[in-house]
Amino acid sequence: MSEDTRRELEEIKAQLTALMDRVRELERRVAPESGATTQHAPSAQRPVAPTPPVPQPSVPPKLEAREVQSLERALGGKVALYTGISLIFLAMAFFLGWAWTRLTPEGRLALGYLGGVALLGLGSAARSRSASWFVDGVLGAGLATLYLTHWAGWDRYQLFSFTLAFGLTMATTLFGVGLALWQGSQTVAVVATIGGFAAPVWLRGEGSGNSPLNFFGYLAALNAGMLAVSAWREWRWQQATCLGATVILLVGWSFTGYKSDFRLLTLGFVSLYYGLFAVAFLLPDLVRRRPTNEQSLILFVVSSLLYLPVGYALSREAWGDYPGAFLALAGLVYLAASGGYRRAGDAPAAVSFFTLGLVCAVGAVAVQFQPHVQVVLYSPVAAGLIVMGLRFNSRLYYGFGVGLAFVVVFMVWIVVSEPIRTPYVLLNEHGIAWLASLLAGSITLYALYRDRLAQPSSSVDGIFPRQALALMGAVGIVLGLAWFSAEQTLYAFELNARKGAPAAHLMVSLEWTLLGAALLVGGVQRAIRALRLMGLGMLALTTCKLFLYDLGFLEMPYRAFSFAGLGLALIGVAWLYSRLESAQANDNRRGQVFPS
Repeated sequence: MSEDTRRELEEIKAQLTALMDRVRELERRVAPESGATTQHAPSAQRPVAPTPPVPQPSVPPKLEAREVQSLERALGGKVALYTGISLIFLAMAFFLGWAWTRLTPEGRLALGYLGGVALLGLGSAARSRSASWFVDGVLGAGLATLYLTHWAGWDRYQLFSFTLAFGLTMATTLFGVGLALWQGSQTVAVVATIGGFAAPVWLRGEGSGNSPLNFFGYLAALNAGMLAVSAWREWRWQQATCLGATVILLVGWSFTGYKSDFRLLTLGFVSLYYGLFAVAFLLPDLVRRRPTNEQSLILFVVSSLLYLPVGYALSREAWGDYPGAFLALAGLVYLAASGGYRRAGDAPAAVSFFTLGLVCAVGAVAVQFQPHVQVVLYSPVAAGLIVMGLRFNSRLYYGFGVGLAFVVVFMVWIVVSEPIRTPYVLLNEHGIAWLASLLAGSITLYALYRDRLAQPSSSVDGIFPRQALALMGAVGIVLGLAWFSAEQTLYAFELNARKGAPAAHLMVSLEWTLLGAALLVGGVQRAIRALRLMGLGMLALTTCKLFLYDLGFLEMPYRAFSFAGLGLALIGVAWLYSRLESAQANDNRRGQVFPS
């Protein structure tokens, strides 16, 4: 019986004792009153004596508070066990050091094996009479002692051949796995797993030659066996141990034994390991027809993020002029799996696969195309994700869309920081990037405006407030339009060998004025306040340019034309707003006379 069960039984016993005491007290008080009723019937005039309060029986206090009990069990249980095991190891080390000149190497190995077998026997004998953590600790210490002794016989004393040392290690690993299954102990399974993966570290130098095939084959066989056991028993700590040990061994081998000749062989085995991990993490829940476990999803995503850059680096040369093909194919697989999980009703798994698919798609575009092409491809995807998020009220699509929109802004900044190389107006690197981003931003801004009208509050606001995104988008569109028109206009004059001509700056001011007026008129006609504010922003920017730059740069008659054009535009703005105010006042008066 475990300590927790024993403690719960003691608490139940105490509560039953208190309940029995209270029942006896009630029976004792009820008995005299019932006897008096049968002997003398009370009269109506006889005053009834007040009943003294029944004393509440005292409930036996708990032996100790839960916190104190937990601390006591931790100190007296696991801490004491692990400290004792550590002391035994130290005692063994001290004893072996003292007996260094008194015992032969064979005798030292015999002591090691006797100690390991003794610990295993102690753990097995205590299986039915001790808590599971005690049994697991002792059995794990026994397995660790056997592994340590195998290492001493091979590396320290050179008494074992490679074949014998490898065979003993594998036999111990198999025995440890069988013992873990018999005991139902994940701790013992983890110890056996660590011992199996440690073999290539201390059994170095032989069995591999100039080819890593033996090393890769051993890792594949070991992972297949260990992951099969962990998937069957759903031991996720053992799965995490397999993943971590495989990564450590592969990284260590890459620093010492990797050659370019091994590229395809390494890619094949790394892909095999990833397939084994994916099956072990996902298949058990698929077979049992239940949602994928959260820990299994985390392990799968981590293994995927580890595999994808390695797979891309190893396969890049094989794809030739299409280095992004590997990531593109992986993204298609992930997105297809996301759709399947979504139809099955497994939302967490669908989200995980969709995330991996989007990451692969973004990465494929980034490694395959130039920055301005990336902007052209990212912009509609970001706008589409935001629109889908608003349409279906999906935090997933909306969040990814917002994140990708910020990536687009960063990529646009990278594009415009480089010089223009294509000798065409608008159809150059900067112009294509600006057009794509401005079009996608306008679609996003309109979708945000319509969604805010339809539902003032939405769950997607928890990811990024729609009003803040709309405000940032409006400011970005105004600045983008200004930069785009100015840059392309000046570039057109530069292509015609008129760089720095006053007419170029006059044309920029005129374009900004027309853009502002067009946005303002559109906002008034469609009754969209965001468009009106964008138009006013463009006109305000034009006014600042006129006084801060054109006034000191332009000469007559360009200065007069610039000021006159902007002045007429501002007068038109005032006239539009006066008409808008008058129309609103008439609507208000009609509403008062003819109420709806």
